[in-house]
Amino acid sequence: MALIASVAAVNVAFRFALAWEPFNVKPIAFLTIVAAAVGGPLAGLAVGWLSMSISDIVGFGAGIWTFETSSFMAIVGLIGGVLWQKSTSFNRWEMVAGGFLLTMVFDIGTSILDAFLFNYPWIPAVLALYVPFLAGSPSMYPFGLAHELTTAILLSSIGPSVILRIRRIYQQGTPQAG
Repeated sequence: MALIASVAAVNVAFRFALAWEPFNVKPIAFLTIVAAAVGGPLAGLAVGWLSMSISDIVGFGAGIWTFETSSFMAIVGLIGGVLWQKSTSFNRWEMVAGGFLLTMVFDIGTSILDAFLFNYPWIPAVLALYVPFLAGSPSMYPFGLAHELTTAILLSSIGPSVILRIRRIYQQGTPQAG
């Protein structure tokens, strides 16, 4: 429970701190996957769900999109736990590919669901993530690609050491009072 609460709280704080940052460089999926690799698929699911739900309820305004983003980030955590909970060593290229693809599932899934919920075409919604000029977006910045690259780079560069260090602490449990 401490792992879930701690990582979800850090994710909520990052969502608030980086909310107005224009480049979509946020470590939410990265930390959700780290929690999943340490605590397992259910911990990843809980961190993903709580991170998005709490930040929407407390600060961004909850709506139908809260269920959608929470569900997709929970899926990221669940699959991350299935992929890496039992790993004792981490291939950095697998971390890059897995992190990129899991974040892509989140981005594309939420874009498609948004399009259906708010009744606009889903193909331009997905295109806007990667090639916004083809979708007629006023922004030329590929927000989806930036999100996926952030997760992939963090997982490959510091992911293995962060996961292994947190596992050591997590497995030691709470020290007993003397």
